[in-house]
Amino acid sequence: MSVLAQDANISQMRQDASAVDRHPGGDREYYGLWYKDHLLGRPEPKPRFESAEDSIQKRKEFIRLCAVAFEAYDQKDALKTVVYGDSALRTGFDNQQIFFYMADSYETLGDDERALTFYKEAKSHGIPGGSEALSAFKKRAKARKKEAKKNTTE
Repeated sequence: MSVLAQDANISQMRQDASAVDRHPGGDREYYGLWYKDHLLGRPEPKPRFESAEDSIQKRKEFIRLCAVAFEAYDQKDALKTVVYGDSALRTGFDNQQIFFYMADSYETLGDDERALTFYKEAKSHGIPGGSEALSAFKKRAKARKKEAKKNTTE
């Protein structure tokens, strides 16, 4: 008896499935799987530069701006490092050192939020000692917040 009931259920499910009004977008859209495709699918690659000449020009500009930012960092000019480093990153290129120098400069300027962002970027770009620098920064930032809170309560 139970086998007949199972067969009846299966045949009923097949009838229900064939009676479903198909969505114009297909089954994936009807069942909401398009969202999964959207989230897990690879995005359409966008060209970074308009042409090869544009890429070469931007790379030269990046190298020039990085040189100025690195020189400013060596001279302990945090503001100039941030200005030229940010301009260099806007060209579409990057390297490990620029992220670390930007993080250290933002910390010197007192912008812990941006410093944290750049320390994380330096770590993700594989700079040697990046995770140690990030954890040391977090300790320093926590100590500064504690000190600021202590000064405001006094």
